[in-house]
Amino acid sequence: MKRMLANVLQPPRFNDEEQTRIAQIQHLTLLVCLGIAGVAVVINTLLGRSLSATALLISGGGTLVALFLLYARRLHLSIFVLLSVLIGLTASLQIIGRGAHDTVTSLYAAVIVIGSLLLNRRAFIAMGIAILLVLAAIVAAETYGWTHSSYDGEPGDWFDLAAILTLTAFVARVLNERLQRSHALVRKSVETLGLQAEALRASEERYRILAANLPDSAVLIFDHDLRFVLADGPELAATGYSKEDLECRSLYEAVPPEFAQQVEGNIRAVLNGKRFTAEIPYGDRMYHYHYVPLIDSRGEVKYGMVLARNVTTQHQAQAERERLIAELEQRNAELERFTYTVSHDLRSPLITIQGFLGYLERDLQEGNTERMQNDIQRISAAVRKMERLLNDLLELSRVGRLRAEPQCVSFNVVVQEALELLAGRIAERQARISVAEHMPVVHGDRNRLVEVVQNLVDNAIKFCDNQSMPNIEIGVINESSGAPLFFVRDHGIGIEPQYHEQIFGLFNKLDPRSEGTGVGLAIVRRIIDVHGGRIWVDSHGKGAGATFYFTLPVVHTHPREVNHDRHDAQGSSGGG
Repeated sequence: MKRMLANVLQPPRFNDEEQTRIAQIQHLTLLVCLGIAGVAVVINTLLGRSLSATALLISGGGTLVALFLLYARRLHLSIFVLLSVLIGLTASLQIIGRGAHDTVTSLYAAVIVIGSLLLNRRAFIAMGIAILLVLAAIVAAETYGWTHSSYDGEPGDWFDLAAILTLTAFVARVLNERLQRSHALVRKSVETLGLQAEALRASEERYRILAANLPDSAVLIFDHDLRFVLADGPELAATGYSKEDLECRSLYEAVPPEFAQQVEGNIRAVLNGKRFTAEIPYGDRMYHYHYVPLIDSRGEVKYGMVLARNVTTQHQAQAERERLIAELEQRNAELERFTYTVSHDLRSPLITIQGFLGYLERDLQEGNTERMQNDIQRISAAVRKMERLLNDLLELSRVGRLRAEPQCVSFNVVVQEALELLAGRIAERQARISVAEHMPVVHGDRNRLVEVVQNLVDNAIKFCDNQSMPNIEIGVINESSGAPLFFVRDHGIGIEPQYHEQIFGLFNKLDPRSEGTGVGLAIVRRIIDVHGGRIWVDSHGKGAGATFYFTLPVVHTHPREVNHDRHDAQGSSGGG
């Protein structure tokens, strides 16, 4: 039932938009006419006007036929039937009633208005002529007594009525044509706006596709209120934003205030027509910004566009290159010092050998066997010194070039292995080694790390001549940054501040009479450098002892101290 009612209340649609519009007017007119006819039939029946009720009932049937014709998509025939029924009904009621002076005559004006909405110009003129002829026929019939009422007016009344209806028809037609032209203009404007909107949508879609596929970039467009009009690009997500977070929001609503303050001046400058570039960090990323004013057809800046491109990788690469250049310069300087030092220090035993070879030749000629024996000993000592120098140089060159597979090992284990290698030296000097317990697990070349501790402890024992029983501490400090700081501390003769850096140089010995070649600390620094750490010494000078601090890659740290004396150095002196 509801579907049937919906079908009745739904006018048919045509392929032509104008026909559909006329069909809608026709449909509404038919339904109104049916409703009025039904009410009029009831009223006239109650008032005892049987002829009028019959005429209305017949016209209602004609209107119903016109409605069925409309549903059958016979639009023009439906209009013809409706207008014919209305004209016929009006004429019938005039004949039955008071003729041309009956109030029902005003119904012709309604017919004219309806016709102006439904008919083209020719059909409308034909309908107007038909109405005038029908009205003339009614007047003539009254004049000759062919109707129930006689014509009691003057002959000119018909012309007045005809003029009024003609004027009504003219005005209705003019208004309708203007309405149609206005409707056409509106329709054309709507179509134009639709095409423009579609073109704008397509343009925006193309722009969004372009913006969304720019690698490592984001496109931001602002209006003069510093409001995001468009925000897109893969780099948005990388900074934690989406276009929904930014679009239609102002700069200070969308981003942190400190960053908004940093870029506001640039955005206002581009909205004033300036075009420029800038590099500004955002979080841990570096962006290269292209500021571009978007100018409309009138030459005015409509929007400001910012193209942000992530150049963090490139910056990390200005920075890595600079680091490598600096490292290369440092290596070159080290190589120059190395070359000079090696040539100087290796020349010394060679000169010694050369000199004593001359003495040996002279003593051989003189037959002085005692001095010959002394010359040979001096030559042998020089050869052994050169051998030690060459071995230490070879060891230094291997650091960082020949590396074992890195592994995670407790630093206590590293210390224990180093102290076991030094067990004889520790026992000989009756040294006391204090080692922190539960030191962090470090990651690196285990043998090289043992070599670091071994060299530092051996040096500490060597330079504790001012103590009968050297006291040495090995431990770790947790810095505020969270990175552990390892140390080897002695209470020996100390190091003057001006020599703190020099002692790590090649063949640098503060006491030329001390044993060793002066390469040990250079090897230690090289090992620490290869592991990505750093090492330095802290000492207030003569008699104040020295503490060597160094960093290493670690896993975790839980420091606590424990003592080991010389009696258990060989078995458990490493702590752990």
